[in-house]
Amino acid sequence: MKAWVWGGLLLWAWSAASAAPFEVQRSRESPEHARLVLAPRTGAERATLHVVFTVGRFDEGGQAGLTRVSQHVMLEANRRGRYEDLVRELFGANATLTLSTGLRQSSFTLSAPRQDFDALAERLLTQVLSPQVDDARLEAALERAGQDPSLTFADDFLESVLALVLSTEPRFRAPVPPNAQSVQSFSDRDISAYLSGPLSPRNAVVIAAGDFDVEALKRTVARYKGGTPSAVTRLSPQLPVTLKLPAVSDINVLAYPIELKDARQAAAARVVGVLLGQRLEQRFRRLGVGYAQDASVVLTPWMDQLVLTLPARDPSALDLGPFMLEEVGAVREGRVSAEEFAQARAQVLARLRTDDRSPTEVGLALAASVHAPAWYAPELEAALTSLTPESLTQSVQGWLGEDRRVHLLFTPSVVPLRSTAGARMRRR
Repeated sequence: MKAWVWGGLLLWAWSAASAAPFEVQRSRESPEHARLVLAPRTGAERATLHVVFTVGRFDEGGQAGLTRVSQHVMLEANRRGRYEDLVRELFGANATLTLSTGLRQSSFTLSAPRQDFDALAERLLTQVLSPQVDDARLEAALERAGQDPSLTFADDFLESVLALVLSTEPRFRAPVPPNAQSVQSFSDRDISAYLSGPLSPRNAVVIAAGDFDVEALKRTVARYKGGTPSAVTRLSPQLPVTLKLPAVSDINVLAYPIELKDARQAAAARVVGVLLGQRLEQRFRRLGVGYAQDASVVLTPWMDQLVLTLPARDPSALDLGPFMLEEVGAVREGRVSAEEFAQARAQVLARLRTDDRSPTEVGLALAASVHAPAWYAPELEAALTSLTPESLTQSVQGWLGEDRRVHLLFTPSVVPLRSTAGARMRRR
């Protein structure tokens, strides 16, 4: 029995080691091909594929809903493959396929058992990297797209608000929500043009995580290229910004733009988010109260930010905003105990090591950071291990300055839109 147990442990250790923790391979056949981001994890039971296009609802040029509709057409009205066959194969393999349509990024996500993943991945990549619109099935696809709840409901409210208040560019204004009638008015020409431009291979990033055939996936992606590039412009906002916005309840939002150019900065960003969350929770616990607060890094193609959210006031009408600002100031100035720092860093490392064994979590992290490779890179674990309170303070001092703050107060009070960000904001 002992021999069996030790043998099992040795086999497990070999499998874990062969999975190459935190391994990420990045490549590109040419500027016309999709970018490849591969995280092989030998021994994982499932694998995940993300096909991410660097376009979204802010890129539709007045044709609201075109991105989501085009995604439906890729699956449901495509001569490259029958939708019914794809659904049958997904069901038979206990696999899932989901669509996501964001403001500046849209994706297809496949999750499948490793024995079925390679064939399903090849099928999906063929349909979305080399689509051919099937006119005979287009009307039915448009009708189904018009019934998609995600066409009119989005979960990126905060991201869209931050984009609106930080930029004067018209494309960052909230698009008019599409409806079933407007969706069905899209012509095959509209959709074909979108597929050959924004939703083309050169604007795609193919991400795979788990146990899969790396070389087969590379060969499949290499077969498809072309399209018109869609550049993603990073914002350079005029800061600071303080703004009141209407809402059904009082909520404070603090956002600080951050930089993620290397693993050291990524490590600091991960730790400071956890550290601020812990400090806010402990502070309110000492006061005998509890609030649904959050402090985390929000990654977007146009700006990466550390975002803190907290109810604006408690039932006794106590303004909670100053508590947030005091904690941010303490972390910025390095007034953090060694124990607090060690606890936050340990939590980040433990979560990172756990997530790295999950193809789902690795895929999500890589998909969210296609514009910031340092966020999930082989060097990240070492950067976290070597991070010290002093190096953390050095990194965050440049991020958490009062002159770099975005402070949004959502309130049900009927007040005019106000801002301290200068004439540019007052014109809104």
